Amino acid sequence: MLRKIVSLSLAWMFLVSSISGIILFIAPPGRIAYWADWSILLLTKSQWDHLHTITTILMIIVVLLHLYYNWKPFLSYMKDKVTKMFSLTKELLVSLLITIVIAVGSIYELPPFSLIVNLGDYVSEEWEVEYGTPPYNHAELDTVEAFCAKLKIDFEKAKEKLKEKNISFNEKHTLLDVANYHNISPQDIYNILVEKNQKSSTVTLQGSGMGKKTLTQVCEIRGLDIDSVLLKLEAKGIKSDKSEKFKDIAEKNNMNPMDVLKIIEE
Repeated sequence: MLRKIVSLSLAWMFLVSSISGIILFIAPPGRIAYWADWSILLLTKSQWDHLHTITTILMIIVVLLHLYYNWKPFLSYMKDKVTKMFSLTKELLVSLLITIVIAVGSIYELPPFSLIVNLGDYVSEEWEVEYGTPPYNHAELDTVEAFCAKLKIDFEKAKEKLKEKNISFNEKHTLLDVANYHNISPQDIYNILVEKNQKSSTVTLQGSGMGKKTLTQVCEIRGLDIDSVLLKLEAKGIKSDKSEKFKDIAEKNNMNPMDVLKIIEE
């Protein structure tokens, strides 16, 4: 009975670990997930992360238990397989070569393995286009007063704006605390405090992963017209494509991403 429980538990844990792994692969970066209070299937990114980590660790423990209860047949099976494997030199070399190719391709992001990496990056960055980006890294962990100070927002006016929306808070509470208490996101508070036409000037992009975004994604986040941006870059002699990654545009023109950003926002 115990062996059957171990085997069934292993199957269920593998299923949960696989699903949570896929969810985390397509999930937005942490700075966006926490800022916009992102969730999928009723779970936040932190909850998916905890579920995946704990399930994977428990799965390893259950695998060890499974081996313990089936050690003799497993050992006999492995001896037989190892003997046969090493007697088939060609098959051994081919399997080893496949493993090396996958490892090298993954490390250096070579095609077709880079397609999987790029897909994950693209899906992840698209969340930022949809939800927006925090004005600076971990903004949700600052108090409302500190948040206003960093964005040069009048704190007294900010309190009035929040009061009009029936949002009360203790001055020691963080933006995330206030948001959770009122069942909204830190981004909702930001939207109340900052006018839409002022938002692009408040975003510092520190730790925003801007380099991984395409030029189109950067323009969408910053509220810029892509065609006008392409003309600006062309006028400066900067070769670019709207589907090209921001860091690649900067590198091939011997610039850094912030220099390119200054040009497109002139």
